[in-house]
Amino acid sequence: MFVFVLCLFAFLATASLAQPAERDSSTEPRAAEQPLCGLIRSAASALQLEEASALLQEEETAGEASPEDQLGIPSEELSPAERSRLRANRQLFESSLVNWLFFEDLAPKQRTMLRGVLARCGATGTTSLAASVFGQFNASQRATFVGTTHALLNTVIVDRQSGEELGNALQLVEELVDIWGENNVLPSDKQFQLIVRLTPDAAQKLERAAHFEQGENHIFHKEYPISFRQFRRIGLRGQEAGLHICMTRDGRFAQIHIDYRFGLLHLLPTNSDLRANGNHERHVDRWPVFDFAVKRVQVRRIVLH
Repeated sequence: MFVFVLCLFAFLATASLAQPAERDSSTEPRAAEQPLCGLIRSAASALQLEEASALLQEEETAGEASPEDQLGIPSEELSPAERSRLRANRQLFESSLVNWLFFEDLAPKQRTMLRGVLARCGATGTTSLAASVFGQFNASQRATFVGTTHALLNTVIVDRQSGEELGNALQLVEELVDIWGENNVLPSDKQFQLIVRLTPDAAQKLERAAHFEQGENHIFHKEYPISFRQFRRIGLRGQEAGLHICMTRDGRFAQIHIDYRFGLLHLLPTNSDLRANGNHERHVDRWPVFDFAVKRVQVRRIVLH
């Protein structure tokens, strides 16, 4: 009898411990934990604000972009001199993507996204604080944020039936939740990712989108099982890189990264690391959109728009 009571007690205790774990598995994937808020509190120190203010001062006195420097990447035939200049511009863009340094050189919508994180964490959304927060991201976080949002900003969602433009892919994002950079102790699907809250109509737009293939994630990205992959083609320049938007079943949260590689290489963390060999070239091939601005300190830098 004593053994029976003891076993019954152990069973009830195990069941009661299992219940919270079951509830945890059905909750939204870490979205409510506000993982960036700790970094923002750290960035609010006086010293960091002083350093960010120096960057802000440069932004306030920045010169206008020179019209001849506002180059995309044209497809028409170029002279040798133009081709050489284009190559230099492209190399500057690639090197900037790999190690983006300046908050004020981001596109307005990218800056607004980062300011939104400040507001969510209860911080005053000043440019100086936003610049300080951006400066605290490590190189892999900055590359992940800049590269992925740049791709979203320059990917137009088109209705496959009507041909109507539904906006760019960045407009599917309501707010930024977290940035996952390089972390060698984690699996590849836990690195080089943006975690975002989506707009209420994001899932509907992606389901209608041409050039995106819908599927299911069964091995990787299990917390985000609905998959939307931008069409890619191996060996076809300009079509090798592509967005991969992994969504929760309720359509409100997503894990977003860029696929740069194919085959077994697609399974490695370097698949989505913009800094990895060849990836920044594939990125610029697919999304060759950037401008130049000459600052009064006479430093020629890439800026996004």
